[in-house]
Amino acid sequence: MKPSLSAAGSKNSITCAIVIPSYNEFLALPHLLEKLAPNLDVFDVVIICDDTKESKKYLITEQCRQALRNSKASLAFSMATTKSGRGGAVRRGMELAMGEYENLEMIIECDADGSHRPVDIMELRRHSSQADLLIGSRYLPNSRIVGWPISRKLFSWVLNMTIPRILKIDLTDITNGLRRYSLPAIHAVLAAPAQNTGFIYLAEQAILITNKNLITEEIPTEFINRQEGKSTVGWNEITGSFFGILKLLIKRSRNVTD
Repeated sequence: MKPSLSAAGSKNSITCAIVIPSYNEFLALPHLLEKLAPNLDVFDVVIICDDTKESKKYLITEQCRQALRNSKASLAFSMATTKSGRGGAVRRGMELAMGEYENLEMIIECDADGSHRPVDIMELRRHSSQADLLIGSRYLPNSRIVGWPISRKLFSWVLNMTIPRILKIDLTDITNGLRRYSLPAIHAVLAAPAQNTGFIYLAEQAILITNKNLITEEIPTEFINRQEGKSTVGWNEITGSFFGILKLLIKRSRNVTD
């Protein structure tokens, strides 16, 4: 579906795109945008990459427009007719940003469910780090995870203990969706066909970036379990994540031996 654009400023002024993948986030997403709105300016565009059913797309777009109505930032949509997965939605947002904004300097990715605080999103936006991939990590000494059940903590901890070690990537949190990409990092991600479409695509992005010898860095963040709506991470996606990890391992081993 062709992306729709709603500009507060000119396209030439945009240097930062905030890409937010969304699926049935009628409660949490508008609240996130309302809290973000006062912090954004004419240099920012928020790109909502939504996979909600066609019959409900008007509702979600109007909610987003209302939430950002008093903001100086621009608003854009990339709408899919079927559920493409978190990774697929983010990739669409990256492609839209790179195609529409010629003065783009960075892309920030965050979740739609309110688990990433606006203060942490803006910290990434303003951080002085020159890293090509800057991740808000849940597993640094000053980080916090609030409200997660034990099962979710254990699943996340296992993934983030095993994947970086197996792939020899120096990161503590390879699956958090709060991150900032430089232009070289974005080019590295989009140059390779996606192997995964779910949330494990976050790990795939990190692998592609480190394979290009680009710089990765992490800063502490506070992760808050969603207060509204239902999680879109079900058992199908959790099971799929393990197959996704296998695909990443096989591809990485082939690259090493080639």
